[in-house]
Amino acid sequence: MQKPIATVAIIGGGPAGSTLGILLARQGIKVGLFQLPHRPSLIVGESLLPAVVPILETLGVEEEIKRFSTFKPGATITLGPEEEVSFDFSLAATQLHYAYNVPRDLFDRTLLDAARRAGVAVFDTRAVIELDEAGVPRLSEESRETTRGFFGERIDLIIDATGRARLFPRLLGLPSEEGERKDVALFAHQENVTLSEPGNIHLDRFRKGWGWRIPLPGRVSLGIVVAPEYLAGSGNTREEQYDNFLRDDPMLHHFTKHARRLTAVSNYSNYQWQSQRLYGEGWALVGDSAGFVDPVFSTGLYLAMYGSVCLARAIGARTAKAFQQYETHHRQEIRSWQEIANTWYDGRLFTLFRVGQSYEKSLLGRCLNPYMTKHVTRVFTGEMCNGSYSHRLLSFMTRYGLYKQDTSDLVIL
Repeated sequence: MQKPIATVAIIGGGPAGSTLGILLARQGIKVGLFQLPHRPSLIVGESLLPAVVPILETLGVEEEIKRFSTFKPGATITLGPEEEVSFDFSLAATQLHYAYNVPRDLFDRTLLDAARRAGVAVFDTRAVIELDEAGVPRLSEESRETTRGFFGERIDLIIDATGRARLFPRLLGLPSEEGERKDVALFAHQENVTLSEPGNIHLDRFRKGWGWRIPLPGRVSLGIVVAPEYLAGSGNTREEQYDNFLRDDPMLHHFTKHARRLTAVSNYSNYQWQSQRLYGEGWALVGDSAGFVDPVFSTGLYLAMYGSVCLARAIGARTAKAFQQYETHHRQEIRSWQEIANTWYDGRLFTLFRVGQSYEKSLLGRCLNPYMTKHVTRVFTGEMCNGSYSHRLLSFMTRYGLYKQDTSDLVIL
């Protein structure tokens, strides 16, 4: 990694690949990006965290994205039929007080077009990667020919930004870690779905599993996240399972009683995974190919794009230490966010909220609640980074601040 890096090939044209391509091109590096010519119309990750907005500003695309997106001022959490919590991001008391809900096809296209404008050569074809005699990934001769000599004699670094395809981890047999939950997500776009707050992302706790309602222009993305066994017997197709689940859950039925599904149903599985190695001789991972956490707090795009920012810095430094710092930091971020997601599943996060509500009119509550609200809100803005004060405070309170509190009725089954 201490060799000069003049040419980089990025495999994958999603947000992580496009973001990295822009940042590397600005460093004067020759970047070629391979993307599949046809991407799915529905892609999970439609609700941005406020922490993504500064990255969009750096890339020069916020104003364009703003034009086709829904303004997102906060979040609404439905814990049960009679218990709903709404809050604005401004409660975090930082500069990150808004975000956007985005149609992913337009969002991804905007970033890819920005990469082209930055000087990235985009090749609309699948890249074929093979291993050389030393086991180092390289672009096949056939794939090099499709670039018409763009890279010259050699490619100094190949980046796997293929997302959940995880090209290099599979090809190289990289060691990895999987989380405990094996949930399946089914989602589609609908119209006339009930929303409490028009721009907020809505997170809903069901009798079995949980789900999201994300307001987009002219439609709502509605997803359910459940253990596979809860879908058994609900139908033979994704559409049957999804539609029947919405009909059979009382709260979902209420939200969708006037709704109409506009799209086919997409599914995603395995939401907790990370590679234990993020770089090696001549290669590196970024985005979901490096690791991903449960989508409950909308961290996917943030971690992918922030990871690209960090990897661009490491490539610019061109030292083994910089790449090691990138790997260590990214794995710590994933671990921290998964730890926080676990407090949603085991009921601790919103049991803490209930405890605060019970003390609301006391002197202790009047002093402590605004303080805790500020730091817990930073979960939803994306500022709960590893080692931050807010992260340490929430970890402490969900571990020691719930003494003798029953969290069982808020567990996500």
